[in-house]
Amino acid sequence: MSAIGSPPAAAPDLELVPFDDPDAVRLREVQQAELAATYGVAPGQSDVGDPVTGDAAVATVVLREAGVPVACGTVRDVSGAPDGRGGRHPDGTGEVKRVFVDPSCRGRGLSKAVMAALESHAAQHGLRSLVLETGTRQPEAIGLYLALGYVPTERYGAYVAEADSRCFAKPLAAGGPGAPVPAAPPGQGERRRPVDLAEVAWDHPDAAVLRREMFETTNLARYPEDFAHLAEPAAFAASDAGLGRSVLVTVLASRDGRALGCASVRVADAGSPAGAAELSKVFVRAEARRTGVATALLDAAEQAARSRGFARLLLGTGPRQPEALATYRRRGYRPVLPFPPYDAFDSAFCLGLVL
Repeated sequence: MSAIGSPPAAAPDLELVPFDDPDAVRLREVQQAELAATYGVAPGQSDVGDPVTGDAAVATVVLREAGVPVACGTVRDVSGAPDGRGGRHPDGTGEVKRVFVDPSCRGRGLSKAVMAALESHAAQHGLRSLVLETGTRQPEAIGLYLALGYVPTERYGAYVAEADSRCFAKPLAAGGPGAPVPAAPPGQGERRRPVDLAEVAWDHPDAAVLRREMFETTNLARYPEDFAHLAEPAAFAASDAGLGRSVLVTVLASRDGRALGCASVRVADAGSPAGAAELSKVFVRAEARRTGVATALLDAAEQAARSRGFARLLLGTGPRQPEALATYRRRGYRPVLPFPPYDAFDSAFCLGLVL
């Protein structure tokens, strides 16, 4: 709100400019210096991606406030370019690059304005989907892209071998690559039925069976490269027992005597943020999803952490679980800096909730 008697603040001015526009060049230089400092690399080495030039640029925008350039972004056409995984980007694919807002102007929605302009220009150019990359030490950027409807996708191009890269995709037309997984309708009737919750020991038989089912249907099925070494029952049992030693509470959800889901709260590993616990092994059987079981489990787990004096609850999930990411975001979990043990995983997404 403007002070009484003063004119209202001028609306930001978004301008389509050439890629080599001096203001855009200067903003990109500031961005690259900031990224170099964030990731501890030499200036000029903060982006391992293919060099961005004006040749393939579909649009470059500069946002000005009171005539001062404070934000920028570019989208380029990568249709048919190698995707780094043995294939090529489909026709109609664009890549968002060099989105940057001056630090003094952040937190006011300017990045969303830049992204909206880039998406609009991309669609006008005939592009049907967009991809982009950011890094694990930029949780605000990850949060922005998730909020704008981008979903995690496999690392592409020069980022395939970059453990701290996280890639996203979004369709600009229905059904395009990277389209979000549509939510199925809630279970009819089941949602209104109560869920029986109980705090149980980590080695409770029903909880143990659910964790093994989670391992087989989610961990191993979606991330075989990370979990194949635990496929043998003895290896899984040893890993499960080791994790259990740090667990404070396990919550079991059931209906009519059948166990349907579980969730645990554990002591966060050394090196995690102070005052935080970790939410671990959250699983709901397929038959009970979208019936309120996950909500009940998370409510109970969060309350258990809160009652034990924790100020934050952390969790790690993966890029091939967009439904889990969406659930956590709806509950207020937001991207955070990597924490142990997920800082050693090259595909994990780390989230946190202030309790």
